[in-house]
Amino acid sequence: MQHLFTFGDLVLDVVATAAGALEPDTDTPGEVRSAPGGSAANFAVWTRRLGDPVCFATRVGDDLLGRALVADMRDEGVEVHAARDPVHPTAVLVLFSDGVQRHMMVPRGASHFLEPADLPEERIRTAGWLHVTGYACFWEATRRTLQRAVAVAREAGVPISFDPSSAGFIRRHGMALPEGIRVLLPNRDEALALTGCTDLEEAARRLARKAELVAVKLGPEGALLAAAEGAGAVRPVRLTYVPPAKPSGPPVDGTGAGDAWGAALIHGLRRGLDPYRAALCANRLGAEVVTRVGARPALPPGILRQTEGDSDA
Repeated sequence: MQHLFTFGDLVLDVVATAAGALEPDTDTPGEVRSAPGGSAANFAVWTRRLGDPVCFATRVGDDLLGRALVADMRDEGVEVHAARDPVHPTAVLVLFSDGVQRHMMVPRGASHFLEPADLPEERIRTAGWLHVTGYACFWEATRRTLQRAVAVAREAGVPISFDPSSAGFIRRHGMALPEGIRVLLPNRDEALALTGCTDLEEAARRLARKAELVAVKLGPEGALLAAAEGAGAVRPVRLTYVPPAKPSGPPVDGTGAGDAWGAALIHGLRRGLDPYRAALCANRLGAEVVTRVGARPALPPGILRQTEGDSDA
């Protein structure tokens, strides 16, 4: 199989989970853990864990943290092209969690200054798939990089998936979706923010005019698929709800679950599954990721095998 190419944020996630409500000016019991993260990096790692070759481009600080995060990606089997930023440090993302709900503080770091020149363009041209995250839309340098990567992929006929990434950023800054998206991967809030709709199904229908397949992540409610059918300028849109998977334990942290979900969906589609069955597999993986802390928790091999398999297995 040809490699998947993606690029963007590689950061350290610091996840602080409070045992109860935060109390001002005093101590609150809880746990603080750190782990590698970054939406694009998470997608790359989960894709590789599912058995597909991956090429990932990023920019990190010329610091110990950047070297450690790159080494960790390579230990996962990901082909990494990492530019060193002499000025900006590797970013640390702080997440406050009360279980599944998260509050993220996003500082600017080296990955926000990824330039088009940092892209190994030949690895895009020879890729079997390009995955782009919406975070690249919100910073000047990465926006140029996104535009260049999409242009190279479209010229080479490489399919593109796009994850809008942040409803909050979309509401504050807006977002123009790239042209030529094969698969669009918003969650519920992102779908509503992108369209200005208050009704999810109407939002999915509108987005289906901009991508061949829209796969809306609904967390514990499963997923909603939308695809336009037939030919012509005005085509009917078929909506399909995909039921959720039952996790092996209670949810404790939602960090990175959407990235894992998207990786599993694209993996399934590239392996020949129809969208419904690919989404069932994605639901299985996403349901398990939230039962553990961190964006890339270790999972039993059997769970990944189930994710790779047919939905009827």
